[in-house]
Amino acid sequence: MTAQRRVDVVISDEPPTCPRCASKGLLLVRVPHDLANAVGRPVRGRTGIVLCEACGAAAPHAAPLITWFRVNGQVADETSEEFVRLLVAWAEHARVPPLDARALEDELALWRRGEL
Repeated sequence: MTAQRRVDVVISDEPPTCPRCASKGLLLVRVPHDLANAVGRPVRGRTGIVLCEACGAAAPHAAPLITWFRVNGQVADETSEEFVRLLVAWAEHARVPPLDARALEDELALWRRGEL
């Protein structure tokens, strides 16, 4: 039996911004991650993942939850069985993308030059 990982829904008056396309997202959740540090040791923590209509529409586990938001607008009752079922199905497949070390170095270089 596989243990479910804990997912925290972040409640806010403002919609989250999608880090991939910069549009307004539908939902922000915090999920556990295991990233490796510079020497290869795992670093456990939590990070945010945004459910975005534009970026997630083609993902089979995101599409039903996106449809739920299109029909219902927003979450009025976090205990809604349908919402919870769709959230769990999406969250089980939502993953933190691997760190792009090259993109990080490029961004650091821009920051050091004062261009960010």
